[in-house]
Amino acid sequence: MTLRCARRAPGVRRRARSALLRSALALVACAAPASAEENHIARSVVRIVNQSQRGNWFAPWDAPASQQSSGSGFAIEGGGILTNAHVASDSRLLLVYLQGDPTPYQARVREIGHDCDLALLELEDAERLARVPALRLGGLPAPGSAVETYGYPSGGQLLSSTRGVVSRIEMNLYSHSGLDSHLTVQTDAAINPGNSGGPVIQAGKVVGVAFQAASHLENVGFFIPIEVVRHFLDDIRDGRYDGYPELGVSTSNLENPAARAAAGMRPGESGVRVDFVFPGSSADPHVQVGDVLLSVDGRAVANDGSVPVAGVLLNFGVLLDRHQSGDATQLRVLRGSQRLELAVPMRPYPPIQRFANRYDIQPRYFVYAGLVFEALDRELVSTFGDEWSNRSEAHLGYEFLHRYLVEPERLLRETVVLARRLIHPVNAQMAYYRYMLVEQVNGRPIHRLEDLIEALEQNREPFQVFDFGYFGRFGVLDRAAADAANAEILELYGVPQDRRL
Repeated sequence: MTLRCARRAPGVRRRARSALLRSALALVACAAPASAEENHIARSVVRIVNQSQRGNWFAPWDAPASQQSSGSGFAIEGGGILTNAHVASDSRLLLVYLQGDPTPYQARVREIGHDCDLALLELEDAERLARVPALRLGGLPAPGSAVETYGYPSGGQLLSSTRGVVSRIEMNLYSHSGLDSHLTVQTDAAINPGNSGGPVIQAGKVVGVAFQAASHLENVGFFIPIEVVRHFLDDIRDGRYDGYPELGVSTSNLENPAARAAAGMRPGESGVRVDFVFPGSSADPHVQVGDVLLSVDGRAVANDGSVPVAGVLLNFGVLLDRHQSGDATQLRVLRGSQRLELAVPMRPYPPIQRFANRYDIQPRYFVYAGLVFEALDRELVSTFGDEWSNRSEAHLGYEFLHRYLVEPERLLRETVVLARRLIHPVNAQMAYYRYMLVEQVNGRPIHRLEDLIEALEQNREPFQVFDFGYFGRFGVLDRAAADAANAEILELYGVPQDRRL
């Protein structure tokens, strides 16, 4: 409510008094005590402060300065504080502030899921959390229905709430991992930095967890729906987070009638074509390239890849997301002229983690004679900046983003990169190719960082010979001189240890 001052006009004394009375009554209403439900919610929502420290993929031995960030969370039934993974990631110290209590309580991460951007925390003082009321989980809110978001935006110390309307339900990219897409709910309720991890409430129950906003749009925020929250909580019941299983295929829509006819589909049949099967994934060897995926778990897949769920058309991936690791998904596929029923055991697919943002880990590296070797992943290419796909070396971008499409087995090995060198007389005259891919060392194929280390340390020949990918480039070091200089180079550049594996 906004109060505006104005000069009182002659002859309107009674109307002015009435207006003042209405304003006074409105102020009294605003100051009225909150309902029992609102008090319950307020006592359940907490402020979280994270002193974090991320790895440094440019100088992987370095320990960068810690950073402070804040977010929100809330107590849930069964114990613990639910929040976003990005609120608790890379933590060195987690502090939780309860409603109306200035005391910081130290917390720790019980389980964290970076693929779904959720984390469950627990207080070191477990008895203190037991006195915090827990919020109950609800269901999926209907489009057009009202919701209220609670949290501590912009690092403020006072609880804030904003109301909005559910405008869309769809599969979206989760920006925390930068790779995974799951169900999201869009709302016009304000979701600002600091709101992350706070509950989204409808009818007194939690219907989601606030987690990201659309930076290019105004008044558009997203929250994680309860379906994803329950999947996370069910996963961690055994004390370990396995993560979302992956089918491991890429598909093309079949909206073109000619494409459907060429695939041998009958009139009225619908589905999508399997274009690629990731080696070693859940789909391999059950599903084949060229199969038409007709249904998932008994639900027909439309030609645009959608399935109806709760009155909304969503990508068929939402059905796969409902499985835990170890479950089997039921697929109906058209293969040639046969229609096959397949039971595909679902499991996570670790090789694709190289394409995701990495948290709660330190970079793998090895330094030999001033040559710095690392595994190729998203964090390494991100050292080129936010526009890394345009700024990185051309061959590096191809290796990271495209080569596996031509040689799928590359996904099952770790690509080792000569990232940089620490200059020293022993390596100064070596032909140096920045960010080159190490294919062989001393004639031995390199499929992981450990292969490179063994090839160097077990060599007794006079030279260390590196064969790099692309253009037939190579490098040679005098083995005895390189071995002798190694400790000196580490000390000169302040590298505390030559490796982290």
